[in-house]
Amino acid sequence: MRNNKGFTLLELLIVVVILGVLALIAAPTLLNAADKAKVGAVKANVSAAASTVTTYLAVDEMTGANASSTAIETLNNGGDGTADTEDDACSPFDSVSDMSSGCNIDAYTDASPEKGQVVIAADGSNEYAVNIKGYGKDGSTVVAAKTVRAPQSSASS
Repeated sequence: MRNNKGFTLLELLIVVVILGVLALIAAPTLLNAADKAKVGAVKANVSAAASTVTTYLAVDEMTGANASSTAIETLNNGGDGTADTEDDACSPFDSVSDMSSGCNIDAYTDASPEKGQVVIAADGSNEYAVNIKGYGKDGSTVVAAKTVRAPQSSASS
């Protein structure tokens, strides 16, 4: 007498097809999750830049141009003002593999943006205002933007 324990080849093929269909449904969602997280990091970098610029405008009473250039230098160098590479702020879309060699793309700039960069630039129409824009994966789509203005002095001269 034969023992018919186990699965037939047809049953195994059906299971493999079902698993393949489920993988096809789930793959796009999982692949987009990494890009969404990187865009979230760009938005956080915009907030960090706004906070830093606000400090320079309010506490140190800098002009927008001085505040923007000082903020870029401070934020890209990890806030400690040194030129070491271990704590440099890199673009979330940067493909850097070893932080000891530095960033391929800095997180903050005042020039034409690359993917994932935050542009910090003085507002041309107001000496005490700074425009901050964060760019997405393609380097041309703005994913977050803020304008920071110096607080108005209440004292009259």
